[in-house]
Amino acid sequence: MDMLAMQLVRTYGAEVLDSPEFGKAKEQKHHHVTTVGDHSLGVAYASVKICRFLNAMHIKTDTESVVRGALCHDLGIVGRYEKFSNNLVCWQRHPKESYKVARKLLGDLNKCEKDIICHHMWPTTPMPPRCREGYVIVLADKYCAVREVAVSLKEKYRNKKESDRVS
Repeated sequence: MDMLAMQLVRTYGAEVLDSPEFGKAKEQKHHHVTTVGDHSLGVAYASVKICRFLNAMHIKTDTESVVRGALCHDLGIVGRYEKFSNNLVCWQRHPKESYKVARKLLGDLNKCEKDIICHHMWPTTPMPPRCREGYVIVLADKYCAVREVAVSLKEKYRNKKESDRVS
């Protein structure tokens, strides 16, 4: 793992990582093989790497806002089965729920952090991000979600093959 990315996530995200809300996120299953918390950490690490690449290309990004937004982007999913009637409703509404949780944790968020959290589901929701950091999170979030689902499918396929051999 990239030690600098880990250090930046820990430094910029300490307030979120040490919160009871993030503790609950580490307990709730997400994408079949991970938790909301672990997914959010993966998005934060991937986002930091993207920001470092962009910054090296002289495209300025606010890495602190990216980390805080990444760690909070799915906190509104915690308790999903009580809050949302189905997956479609969850996809549509959890960004606003995540923003509420982030405000509770961090107080006032800057414009970029709000944009990251509220628009991270684009293009499955109609409003795209307004800042480049929002696009960083969209990319990292989709990358991590696809990777997690692929791992889930691979494990399911492997388990099926093993059960077929035993039968």
